Amino acid sequence: MAERFSVTMETVRRDLVLLEKDGLLTRVHGGAIPVSRAAPLPSRLASLSAEKAVIGKLAAQTATRDGWIFITHGSTALAVAKALNDGPAVSVMTNMPAIAEVLQSGLKHRVTLTGGEYDYANGALMGEQVLEAISECIFDTAIIAAYGVDPVHGLVESSKYLQRFKRLLFERSRRRIFVADHSKFGASGAYVSASLSDIGTIVTDEPPPARFADGFKDAGVRVVYPQKNETNNMEENTNGQ
Repeated sequence: MAERFSVTMETVRRDLVLLEKDGLLTRVHGGAIPVSRAAPLPSRLASLSAEKAVIGKLAAQTATRDGWIFITHGSTALAVAKALNDGPAVSVMTNMPAIAEVLQSGLKHRVTLTGGEYDYANGALMGEQVLEAISECIFDTAIIAAYGVDPVHGLVESSKYLQRFKRLLFERSRRRIFVADHSKFGASGAYVSASLSDIGTIVTDEPPPARFADGFKDAGVRVVYPQKNETNNMEENTNGQ
């Protein structure tokens, strides 16, 4: 890079550090790679909204209602929060203000925001304050929106920070429920946040592609998705252990 742009190696290193700090790339040995970007939140809220509502309902039914729950940011996670309003009161911590607003509208839940710097693209609080808030708690259930699911490596993320965020949440939760619509299966990400054996339960809107079956079975992943019964209503179908 120094030769190509006719600058010193020190200039290249300094600029790469600044770009990584701004979240535009990740430094690796010998260079840097661009950070994968998720679509802005408004477009994700509009995409597959019916499917996400179904996932939200199933995940809310699957979650333990009598414990301390963490819900991550994300359009599918927001659908879970909406579904929780149809049930009994819950105690929730989240890093997404929209989730807090939805739960507060139910006038019965105990809701805590992590604090942190607001990320407009994701509609979420980010940064060290989020990690500190999680590290001070033990959650009975974590409801985690997945960026992507790889059939070999497991859950993948778009940035090093989100990898740290999800991994810390795994460590601080007794039970984990991942929520992902069908488009997330096979989606690529640069960072592995959870191996297949760490997933536990994943709630989705349709059966995952066949290439995921063996890995999920060997890792003991419980897959929950809706199935139409004879009266054309939606019912839960569970595969795995």
